[in-house]
Amino acid sequence: MHRRFIFFFCINFQLLLFGQDKFLFHTISVPIDYANPKNGKTTVSYEFGRIFDSSKPTVFIIADAQQFYVRKGAIANLQETLFDTSYNVLGIIGRNNNSDLKNLVTDTSGNVNWEKAYTVYSWQQYVNDINEVRKKIVGNSGHIYLYGQSGGGFLIHQFLSLYGQYVDKAFTGASVNYFLDAELGINHDKFWEETTKADSHFEKKFKQLIDQKTISRAMIAKLFQRQNFFVKPDSLNFERNKLLNILLANDTTAINQFREDYQINVIQKFYTSTDGIPIRVRLFEFIFPLLKNFQLKNDILQPDIENLYFSSLPLIEAYNKNKIQPLAMQFINQHSLKTKVFILAGRWDHTADYRSQIALASIYPNHILFIANDNHTFSELKNNGKYQKLIISFFKSENMGDMQALIENDYRKYRWTE
Repeated sequence: MHRRFIFFFCINFQLLLFGQDKFLFHTISVPIDYANPKNGKTTVSYEFGRIFDSSKPTVFIIADAQQFYVRKGAIANLQETLFDTSYNVLGIIGRNNNSDLKNLVTDTSGNVNWEKAYTVYSWQQYVNDINEVRKKIVGNSGHIYLYGQSGGGFLIHQFLSLYGQYVDKAFTGASVNYFLDAELGINHDKFWEETTKADSHFEKKFKQLIDQKTISRAMIAKLFQRQNFFVKPDSLNFERNKLLNILLANDTTAINQFREDYQINVIQKFYTSTDGIPIRVRLFEFIFPLLKNFQLKNDILQPDIENLYFSSLPLIEAYNKNKIQPLAMQFINQHSLKTKVFILAGRWDHTADYRSQIALASIYPNHILFIANDNHTFSELKNNGKYQKLIISFFKSENMGDMQALIENDYRKYRWTE
């Protein structure tokens, strides 16, 4: 009898999950190219963390083409770990997941038409996809909340530049924005400055490595860039020197282990597949504002910028041949928005410079800027359970003054001060 009960419970539980899935996961038809809607349709999927409740505000979790945490089956957990049950939480599973579009931009031999790829995967298409989902969920004039980090945060600000009037609140963390870096003359890649200051011998050894030509410049950049995600900030200088010594010694066993540990082999394999096409388009959009003043130098290493450069080379070549015309992000529309915007920056962020985050915040009339004594992934805030609380508190706050008071009191120890 006990076994029978367990059997029926398991079957019914599976049926319940299957039944809920049709309410949680949805797909809509959208133009392949919003500028030329007659060129055909593709699909965009979205998923709720819980059954939709029209009485609750709706938060869109935004990820761009080079982020993978927003995917089918993941939104319930994201609702639990980032938000709570006070909201409808929805994740948009972007067009970068669509096989029809990847087939559209490649020929039968697997060669990529990067001009067409840029058209299909440009940020304008993603922004319009988000807006189509918004209209589907809350109606043509309905309002939403937005959450995103890093490239997803950048996409949120791009969305706000076109459709900000439909957003009541937006929370972005470490939102990359190299348009501001270029405009302000900021170099976000502080690797060389930090490393040579910590070790006066690093520069000489790096030049020796370049002269040896035993390992490609692209791989050198990728190794040092990926290291940021696997090493704690207070250990970086030691680990950077350790890696440089291994490269100088051409210790292939150790180098191959680093490639595995830093997930470089997996990334490279991914980039050479059709799944890598939309990622490389997005990385090109990152570096595009910086191209005017960028050049590889034998006496200096900029791992973050160089990794972007090598990853998006096919698109840079297409751009240099005038085959693609990227659209720069504009900021003028945001000056008049009523949207309440929370900008979370990390002082020790190797990707999104805190100085350009200050400039980004100043664009919005109703903003809160919090510069955490933290890195790109906000590991300190997350390890102490403060990251989720910060998001929820902002979305629940009645006014910006209350939120400002909260961070000045409860988050004082996490704030960076000069």
